[in-house]
Amino acid sequence: MGKNRFLMIGVAFGALTVASGAHAQAAEEVPSGGLQEIIVTAQKRAENLQDVPIAVTVIQADTLSASGVSKINELSLVTPGLTMTSSGGGFVLPRIRGIGQSGATLGLENPIAVYIDGVYFASPAGAMFSLNNIAQISVLKGPQGTLFGRNATGGLIQVTTLDPSTEFGGKVAATLANKATYGGTLYVTGGLAPDVAADVAVYYNNQQHGFGRNLVNGKYVNDANDIAVRSKIKADLSDDTTIKVSADYARSKSAQPVFRAEYGTLPINKRPFTGGKWDIESDAQPLSRTEQAGASLTIEHDFGGVRLSAISGYRWVSDQVVLDNDGLPAPTTIFLPDAQTVVSTIQHERTFSQEVQLSSDNSGPLTWTAGLYYFQLKGDYDPPVVINQLNGAVVLTINSALDTKSYAAYGQATYALSDQFNVTAGLRYTKEKRKAVGSLGIVAGGAQVAFIPSEGDYSKGEITWRLAADYRPSEEVLAYASYNRGFKSGGFNPTEIPYNSFEPEKVDAFEVGLKLDVLDRRLRVNPSVFYYKYSNLQASIYQGGLLLTQNAASAEIYGMDLDFTAALSDQFTLTGGLSILHARYGLYQNAQLSTPDPVNGGNIISGGDVRGTRITNTPDWTANLGAQYRIPVGSDEVRLNANYAYNDGFFNDAENRQHQGSYHLVNASVEYEMDSGFTVSAWAKNIGNVAYAAQLYTSAPADKIRMAPGRTFGVTVGAEF
Repeated sequence: MGKNRFLMIGVAFGALTVASGAHAQAAEEVPSGGLQEIIVTAQKRAENLQDVPIAVTVIQADTLSASGVSKINELSLVTPGLTMTSSGGGFVLPRIRGIGQSGATLGLENPIAVYIDGVYFASPAGAMFSLNNIAQISVLKGPQGTLFGRNATGGLIQVTTLDPSTEFGGKVAATLANKATYGGTLYVTGGLAPDVAADVAVYYNNQQHGFGRNLVNGKYVNDANDIAVRSKIKADLSDDTTIKVSADYARSKSAQPVFRAEYGTLPINKRPFTGGKWDIESDAQPLSRTEQAGASLTIEHDFGGVRLSAISGYRWVSDQVVLDNDGLPAPTTIFLPDAQTVVSTIQHERTFSQEVQLSSDNSGPLTWTAGLYYFQLKGDYDPPVVINQLNGAVVLTINSALDTKSYAAYGQATYALSDQFNVTAGLRYTKEKRKAVGSLGIVAGGAQVAFIPSEGDYSKGEITWRLAADYRPSEEVLAYASYNRGFKSGGFNPTEIPYNSFEPEKVDAFEVGLKLDVLDRRLRVNPSVFYYKYSNLQASIYQGGLLLTQNAASAEIYGMDLDFTAALSDQFTLTGGLSILHARYGLYQNAQLSTPDPVNGGNIISGGDVRGTRITNTPDWTANLGAQYRIPVGSDEVRLNANYAYNDGFFNDAENRQHQGSYHLVNASVEYEMDSGFTVSAWAKNIGNVAYAAQLYTSAPADKIRMAPGRTFGVTVGAEF
């Protein structure tokens, strides 16, 4: 999309502002049947979504269910500007408006921060988001460098779970689906004492048949076995003091990552892949096993005019991955940078975070929030990373341990210059310290030929900020403009020995947006246009089957997105969104390039300048549309749900050679709910069985692809009590 088209979008956006404002001023009363308020904590205080001068997409629990979204990597189906995939180790990889990471490795945090109940998750596993006690998910777009700040260069995903109730209740559901899948969910809450409540949520899913097979050994691949448990205790010690304690555990196991050679390409063994779309041909059976556990303590106290919040969080993650890096049916005896038989890693991470925050109440023209934040991450490989080359003739052993400490102080204030006009200013200072200790050992022919120890130290302080103004000409219209600076720390690649640090990335983001409740509050439309200037973008590349981070000097992103909700009647609701992006690299001279070798097969790997190419894994267009129609049947109800999502396609590599074309996805369900609380639902996801790439991967042995899941369908029976 060129700049002329972007200017046209801006003109149309301005026209929408005027037209909507004129209509909104005419509407003085809100009739029954209008859209209800949505309360969010995007500015770390409870506010109406339509009062927050930030581009936020909010997905309530009922919308998640109606849209067929049961896993975090499906959020892109209902969130414009968000693309979502997962790494081979089961970690989620969100990308908002072109900003994100293409892989996960030890100590590497995504520039899209993930918070659950205020606790930062440095390495979120997908199973943690499948629990049935999620009340709301908010996707904040653009740098959140003041109030949140922890590496939130591109935005953040904020998950809020249900608080327990002193009244006994809950819900239970069981699912039976294709691919020999069965599972269930359970949520129970109740009182332990007059002012103490507890709950427990359990999720289990076992997909025994994969979407494909490993043609070498006949075993299934791309299956799933997930379990997650979370519990929370809430104690109201007084009218002014509340304590919440929570703990969780999640485990995911699957035959992943499932890379195969792309159709129509010539691998290094000169045998093009001819198996099924979801099959692979690997001499090593892939394995991904992730365990994650944590606990948090939240203390809130109201001093009268000032509120104190203290959040402590501890998390532990263990991730095991076995990957046949060349993706070929037999070990290669040709020495290439990426021609290994097997890459085996087991990494462990332990994180601790502590935040103390003071905030004013909403009385008076000035509201403010200030706080201190501390974060520590310790990670290591245990046992060391082992890489077999030349069919085991050469063995590389990598030992690596990382230690990250981060300190921050922040403050943000909003002043009401009038009943209609507010200005906001925020500032945050972050000090980051990183240390790496490791070694590389090389054994050839059974004898050690090299041992290289290495240490690295990194320290950096940075100031980030937010400036914003919002104007409300009427109850139904809010217009806002903002300028934000985002920052993500530099660091070390844990498998690159000797260590070489990469630089921090920075984003200057300019945005203009609207929050509109029009047509007697039966239509809610929230559009925004934005411009990002990127410096030292941290780009992901794969070398030797291992993820490395390098800096692209600059990048430019601009575009628009919007989401809407329309209550067409008391029974019929539409939701949807649109994102249009122009995301291009600026100066990027050391990008990884790959040239297919038509004679020997595979690719010739080199480096070069890719100025002006599209940023990886970022489609120019995405759109979604959802519909829910409720039909009363006496005291019961039938709900018809459908959700459509479109992706314009994307490139995997900075040179824009590997490409996933555009694709369409459709989910649908029919649910019958009895007045007694008993429900029966028939559902289907990816109804068209569309085969598309979850991840593409260029290497010396071959161009490889990892497929997203195909069609799934099943029946869920549940009850609420």
